[in-house]
Amino acid sequence: MVSEELKFSDYTINLEEKDISDVSFKTKSYSNKLKLMEQKNILQKPIKEVIEHLFVKNNLISEKTKKSISRIIFSEKHRTIIPITKSGKDFIYNRDKLIQMYGWYFYVLKAEKKKQKKAQIHKEEETILTEKYQFNDNTISLKEKRNMRALYNTKEYFAYKRVLESEKIPQMPIKEVLDDLFYKNQTIPEKEKKSIKKIIYYQEKRVIVVKSLIADVMYENLKEIVNKYGWYFYITGVPVGGSEISLAIDKIEKRYNESYFENISLNNGESDSEKIRVTIYPIVLKPNHNCHILGLGKLNILLDCGLSEPKEEEDKEGDFNYIQEYLVNFSKLLADAEKKRSQLELEKDINFEQVNSEIDAIFLSHSHYDHISGLKQLIKTFPDIPILCSRITLDLYLLRDSNFLKQESHTNIEEEEYQNIVRNVIYVENGSKVKFKEKGCYLSFYHAGHMPGALMILAKVKDFRFLYTGDYTYYDITPFAGTRRFLGQISKPIDYLLIDGTCAMEDYGDISETFHSLILFLEQKAEYEDSVLIGADPSSLAITFMLIFWRYFRKLQIRKNFKNRPNIYVDMMVKKNIQVINHRYEYIYGPISNLIRDKANPFNSIKFRWFDVTDLEFLRKKNNIIISHPPDLSYGIIRNIINIIGRNPHNLVYLAGSIHEEPGQALISGSDEITFSETWKVPFRALLINTFVPQLKIILHSDKKQLTKMIENLEPKEVCFFHQSAKNLIDVVDYVKELGVEKVSLPQKRKLLILN
Repeated sequence: MVSEELKFSDYTINLEEKDISDVSFKTKSYSNKLKLMEQKNILQKPIKEVIEHLFVKNNLISEKTKKSISRIIFSEKHRTIIPITKSGKDFIYNRDKLIQMYGWYFYVLKAEKKKQKKAQIHKEEETILTEKYQFNDNTISLKEKRNMRALYNTKEYFAYKRVLESEKIPQMPIKEVLDDLFYKNQTIPEKEKKSIKKIIYYQEKRVIVVKSLIADVMYENLKEIVNKYGWYFYITGVPVGGSEISLAIDKIEKRYNESYFENISLNNGESDSEKIRVTIYPIVLKPNHNCHILGLGKLNILLDCGLSEPKEEEDKEGDFNYIQEYLVNFSKLLADAEKKRSQLELEKDINFEQVNSEIDAIFLSHSHYDHISGLKQLIKTFPDIPILCSRITLDLYLLRDSNFLKQESHTNIEEEEYQNIVRNVIYVENGSKVKFKEKGCYLSFYHAGHMPGALMILAKVKDFRFLYTGDYTYYDITPFAGTRRFLGQISKPIDYLLIDGTCAMEDYGDISETFHSLILFLEQKAEYEDSVLIGADPSSLAITFMLIFWRYFRKLQIRKNFKNRPNIYVDMMVKKNIQVINHRYEYIYGPISNLIRDKANPFNSIKFRWFDVTDLEFLRKKNNIIISHPPDLSYGIIRNIINIIGRNPHNLVYLAGSIHEEPGQALISGSDEITFSETWKVPFRALLINTFVPQLKIILHSDKKQLTKMIENLEPKEVCFFHQSAKNLIDVVDYVKELGVEKVSLPQKRKLLILN
């Protein structure tokens, strides 16, 4: 056997002469082709000449196939060349032409897959020693461990490990390393040293894990640190931690359990076979307020409670009185609905019997203000009313709406009205079912996308199915799953679908491409060390931006050695929302749940920096991505930030989501000045993406494409919209009819509709 390595242009070929008697190439085709070569006296060209021509000049064989060849075996005696390749169709299709060219028969063997190594059993990480290291007034947690986590086995670690071994750099004792690093090393600034909260070291692996709030200079000087101390430093962030408000909520004993509704009848308990009426009554249909009453027999369930409060100074009553009107006038509303449905005219006035109706439960689809603003007032009016919502929805609502963050102590919920809200909650999550006394009557709940904790509600009454989506997103948006993963759990067809129509006629295109377009702007700004401000909702899009930006620039740094990776500064309210996600990670649907569970939490990255109004020094630095809220600039710390970032024409600003309030609305309409108040006006000179690329929209409401997917999956018989005025939905109605829906209706404010 003779083996040789040949090089032609960009190809390096391992050529092997071998006895191939045992290879099963002697097929009928081979015998026929061999006879043909002999009959036509086709000259057998020298093997090296054939191989060179094949790779350099032959156009019958594609570049892809040539590159896939791992080696070539040949037998001059058998006039046979055998390329070993994963892609050999070109040789088979052109076999006759190759025989004419070279006088050789080509037989293809597939490249064998490499045998996978047996998975090594990784021993559990074990703590050997726990102690404290004192640096001036700072106490740092210090642990020695063995059986290092796979997370720390990075390419960077192995590169430095080779340096340590090849250059025989001595390993300093850990105490000497720490004493020198904290007290003698002048390169690392005092502020960075004070930000170190925890150190873990693995003696046998020569690895020190530093968990710090900031470590820019330390990372810039990593090579010098490794060479000096003989240890590799894995620098990461301080764990973002759990949620104090979640812990405080969990201490409060609940008034109702999951089986509360099982003994409640929908039809006055007269007969299980009696038809149970299903009705819907829209209380408000404004883009920024949402509330419906779902009637199931004798029960009334409030679907969200985005209600405006009374404003005496403006002589506005608010929306709460409409609920009272419904309860007082229910009998007449029902009679009017029956009359309209039967299209019969009554010849004389009828005195309607008044029904002592009440609100029996509240369903909260998610924690955004426009769906939950009236909850506090409702609990004052109906103090014992059960509330159906997810754990995350409750946590995020109290986080934003209560004064918990202003309390001196964060161990308990101190405000009595919020304690009462928590007591009344019956937790429901994706897949939960709340049964009623009647067979075949229940409520079930499904993940809605849109934001953490958001749910859809399905009411099944005998054979009738009603589905309220709340705000939803069909597709996954990092790091949260969309509805598409869960629609298969819902029995079909849906008889009445009440669906979010906010952006139903918009077309946002591919969301991943939209994010990529935005990232290209950010990458350019990072190249020139300019800064970027992103305004986003702290409980949803802000978290999405954080992770997408972090992942993109991390890959850019690792794969392309990108030098100007920006730090991502995030305001403390976003951090509080993330802590809720950390605490309730098993109720988050998407890959982030597994990462948190497996202790590979990206929120712990040192590239995330948390700030509040007392710590804005970073605004003087270059090359930052700053994420703050709210996107409409109507209040809060974002005003201080845009006051600085917005003055520089080299900086970039993007306001994400739906902008309904001033001064954000004026800014995206083209204003070159931001008016916060009569006495506070600031110039705006930065590049505003909203006006520069108006088609670049990132909004967590579903567009036309996602609406189509929902209709196709749910097969509704009737569709009605909410979250949008009727005049803006006329074209949507026609479009949904084209999709084959039997009946599409526009919402009618404060008109009772009988659905079955």
